[in-house]
Amino acid sequence: MLRSLVFPGWGQFYNDEPVKGLLYGTLEFGLLGLVLYENHEAENAREMYLETGQESWQNSYDNHSDLRRDFIWYTAGAWVVGLLDAYVDAYFFSFEAENTRFENDTEFSVGAVVQF
Repeated sequence: MLRSLVFPGWGQFYNDEPVKGLLYGTLEFGLLGLVLYENHEAENAREMYLETGQESWQNSYDNHSDLRRDFIWYTAGAWVVGLLDAYVDAYFFSFEAENTRFENDTEFSVGAVVQF
């Protein structure tokens, strides 16, 4: 989970889930790119409104600001889901390894051995 906190998808790669790692990494970086794009467009519209005073630039600023806020929330949500996914995968990975070790140590079988 801490690996995914540092770099999106790293926790999934560490848990031997490379497809999920690529998916989460691409999703989170893509959403972050959209946040930065909308921020740039909002600031550009704001500057144009201050220079020209046209209402259309104010409307453009409002639209891009709203989209920026939405993409910030989407990015945060994808980040949290990625963290939780890495945590759950790590838990199940350790559970599976422990279960395999238990089965090998006990050598439990359901069948009965009959000797004559």
